[in-house]
Amino acid sequence: MSTNRVLLGSLIVTLVIAIGACIWGAVMTSKFVYATRDNEPLCDNGKQEEFDFVVVGLGAGGSVIASRLSEIPQWTILAIDRGPNEVSTDVDPTSAISGYSFVSPHDPVATSLPLAAANKKIMYVPRFNGLGGTARLYGGINVRPSRTIMRRWPSNWTYDDLLPYYKKIEDHYCYYYDANSTGISNEDCNKYHGKNGPLQVNPTYIPEFANVSKLFEPLCGNSSLLWGGYNADINGANHIGCALFQRYFNRKGNRTDVQSDYFLGTSFQGYITADVIKRTNLRVRAATTVLKILFDTSAQGPAKARGVIIQNSTGIYTIYVRKEVIVAGGAFSTPHLLQVSGIGDPAILLSAQIPLVAANKYVGRNLRDHVAVPMVFQVKDKFSTYPNYPNTNKSSIVYKKSIPNGSKSWLIALNAGVRPNNITDLQIYFSDTNYHSPDSFGNSEPRQCRFGSNGYRESPAEITLRMILQDPTFLGTVTATSDNIYDKPLIDFKWDNITDYEYEVFNKTIVAIRNLVNTTQWGLLLGGEVFPGPDTPIKTFIDGHLETALHPISTCQMGLCSDTRLRVLNTTNVRVCDTSAFGGQVDGNPSATIFALAERLYDILRQDYGYNVQQKNMKTVIDDGERAVSDGETISPEMLQHLKDYSEYFSYAA
Repeated sequence: MSTNRVLLGSLIVTLVIAIGACIWGAVMTSKFVYATRDNEPLCDNGKQEEFDFVVVGLGAGGSVIASRLSEIPQWTILAIDRGPNEVSTDVDPTSAISGYSFVSPHDPVATSLPLAAANKKIMYVPRFNGLGGTARLYGGINVRPSRTIMRRWPSNWTYDDLLPYYKKIEDHYCYYYDANSTGISNEDCNKYHGKNGPLQVNPTYIPEFANVSKLFEPLCGNSSLLWGGYNADINGANHIGCALFQRYFNRKGNRTDVQSDYFLGTSFQGYITADVIKRTNLRVRAATTVLKILFDTSAQGPAKARGVIIQNSTGIYTIYVRKEVIVAGGAFSTPHLLQVSGIGDPAILLSAQIPLVAANKYVGRNLRDHVAVPMVFQVKDKFSTYPNYPNTNKSSIVYKKSIPNGSKSWLIALNAGVRPNNITDLQIYFSDTNYHSPDSFGNSEPRQCRFGSNGYRESPAEITLRMILQDPTFLGTVTATSDNIYDKPLIDFKWDNITDYEYEVFNKTIVAIRNLVNTTQWGLLLGGEVFPGPDTPIKTFIDGHLETALHPISTCQMGLCSDTRLRVLNTTNVRVCDTSAFGGQVDGNPSATIFALAERLYDILRQDYGYNVQQKNMKTVIDDGERAVSDGETISPEMLQHLKDYSEYFSYAA
């Protein structure tokens, strides 16, 4: 609570300074910009800037599209992120607390409305305001959706339509190791994966697994089990099986040196490199909030975006746009900004006292997520959860971080057998850690992270098989409460009822895992079942332990809220480029599809503005001296050196 008071006090001071600067600048220049439909004057401090494109948000999608657009030398791009500037003096998020709680100026503190299906629990959803976005927190897991589920998307956004873009983003390990060691043939490597893309994809490494994971390997490869055996490439021809995690982790040294240190690869680091930041036609600004999108409604036809109103530490300004505003704030922030700007369901806007600019009832609707439930087991010998070391010389053993596994080992993607088709019903993360918090999921303080410490630190040690339902029926909403972007939206996942099918998927999986524990050599390593526990009815356990898998999507769904060229319906010059635009559910981790969507949007924009999509990247065929020059401040390449790997403090997420 004291931390919140400090943050609130800091915000008030910042706003007072900003308002003072705005008033003083207006007095000195006598210049106002009429920035709203009601002709409410906003200070512009005599400063007018104009760009071809304004990208709002530099997360997974925004980083890709901002970088790619700046390859066209004639275009000028302003990329904005509201997260604070990062400097070398930034402290680690865990420096003042025990365990993990993401108390940071990067944390927008997103919480849900009470979840009816989870005993009215209020759920904290970790997000990250800052360069790179929420991907900076998570595990960099690369799992594409199945072809089957992508058939629900619009007809020109199938898996096969996106495959060239999935490949384009990758620098995949199958090109660096022989087929015998990867299990991926040269033919499949070329068919399904890319080389020399901006993001390295590397596998987890079996010799570094903890013993409790190593001894699971025979079960992983058993074709008679629920998942159908080992799958050497979960992103290849078949999306079901027990596989090694493929992760966006970049090795710092030799690519094939498995002992080389590594760092989490985000799209910001992959696409907004030092050379990209130096491009004269690109401006990147952190610590800048977009208050709303500015529209021209004077002419007949759809409302036309002509700029954005921004606020930073020096004041409030209007930035004008010649071509388009691309909103890439994520599944919560993108619909919120659209609504605050007057784009949305007229009834919702009226309730929030927001003037209507364009009616679009699907803004903020169709919020989807994956639903997670853990199975937690005690381990008889805690040294079974130590990577890198055998069970010898226990008195002198020192824990060493596995490279590059983190806490995860096996990824199990399975069809629980309830559905007749081949949709990937469930993922299971095999993790050498625990996922339960000290309050036993009571979650009395939503901001406190739900996860506990690493399993090897527990007494007794614990591991988790985290079950993630990938196609739940819930459809939620994100709803603005006022026209002030600083007033948080209401996030309602609408987890009201769990269907019999969803209960059965979890139940069938729990029964299968218990059978392995009771009948295999691997099971001999395990002690008691902590969660659900043998005496707890499965339904009771699930009702009390539902959690978000941290994959919110589709709040400006393609085909409903936006069209298949990602244009927000009933407006012109506004597109979306993040998970909010997803055309439906994905039965994989969203990251790969966000990157692919952004890459495809770049091709769409090039086509719409008369550039040959097959043309080489402009950066390879021009002299940088021929680039357009944008005025105004931008981040320095040196800032890249200060970007912390927050996934080290949040190593359990996806």
